[in-house]
Amino acid sequence: MFTLSAAGDNANKVMLMVGLSANISVLFRELPLLERFAAARAAGFPTVEIQNPYEYPAATLTSAARAADVEVILINAPLGEDPRTFGTACLAGRAAIFRAELERAADYASTLGTRMVNVLAGRAAPPQRSGALRRLADNLALAAQILGPANARPLLEVINPVSAPDYCVCDFESAAAILDASGSRVGLQFDVYHAAMLGLDPAHAFTQQLPRVHHVQFADNPHRHEPGTGSLDFAGIFRTIRDSGYDGWVGAEYHPSVATAAGLGWMREYGWI
Repeated sequence: MFTLSAAGDNANKVMLMVGLSANISVLFRELPLLERFAAARAAGFPTVEIQNPYEYPAATLTSAARAADVEVILINAPLGEDPRTFGTACLAGRAAIFRAELERAADYASTLGTRMVNVLAGRAAPPQRSGALRRLADNLALAAQILGPANARPLLEVINPVSAPDYCVCDFESAAAILDASGSRVGLQFDVYHAAMLGLDPAHAFTQQLPRVHHVQFADNPHRHEPGTGSLDFAGIFRTIRDSGYDGWVGAEYHPSVATAAGLGWMREYGWI
């Protein structure tokens, strides 16, 4: 974990923390999910993220996390009947089901002590996109209402249209409009890989979106493997994040090109351990 001093040289400097987390839905897949908590901790990750925790009871996951001495900082909301939709928050005709899914996510967040829940928007073809964005904004407001008592904040993620054709929130302009209307109730999950796939400089895009960012994830471009396997300047990206004043978590969410532990050299190279 990086410790940063806020601007100024007085004796009461505010210390900002930038921490590293492992998404154990994609990392350490050589092991069963319940064993990945300990593997992540042994590798130097103090926190983990889980895309789909609903395969196990929340209490079982909590026990595994506590035994490994890691914190679960992020989960996804349920993806609906068909995960290929990339979420359901923008879809029509699912109001009752969506509320039930949010309540399930809130139960898991409360048990796990998780403070962030990624609410994936879902797909909407261009002719339906305007109405889908309105539904998404309404459903994110509902998510904030339901997740609030669990001390969890809903997040909105931009996903590039190559990885998810017709994804409802495929650019940062759309996300910014929704988030600005939501106030502080909903945050942006900024993904370095998706920014790069949109043709953006991830460091610059992160700086532009910084007031909205509540979580960061990363993978190299174009094959979504570990840093150093593609074209991205992770030394510059991590430096920008550290120097920005961002004090949240930076999540490794990539598909390892080799066995996970064998591909973690980037942690030392970029000063995470």
